[in-house]
Amino acid sequence: METAPFLVEIDNPEPDTTRLTLSGDFDYTTSGELAALTPTLMSRGLKVLEVDLNGVTFIDSSGLATLIHLFHAAEEVPAEMRFVGMTPYIAHLFEVTALDQVFNLPTSAA
Repeated sequence: METAPFLVEIDNPEPDTTRLTLSGDFDYTTSGELAALTPTLMSRGLKVLEVDLNGVTFIDSSGLATLIHLFHAAEEVPAEMRFVGMTPYIAHLFEVTALDQVFNLPTSAA
């Protein structure tokens, strides 16, 4: 089975804000890429970490665990981590795993 390549794009739409745009399959084979970026992201002095999951086509428990780890790392900075985009698939996954009660989700995903 072929997987969609996983990509992480990083930009700064506003001062003190970093946006991660993720796309492709976010699973046990690719989640390490984002986990490896976490210390660098947190050392940037950010106040807001935005995560856009619109391009994520698949996510497994490793991807979810990496997002939880990123969330806790942002809390330690302290910085606010919020999701600025996601598909209905991801929103449903967050709902069935109760992560919609943990993460700051866009109102359209609620």
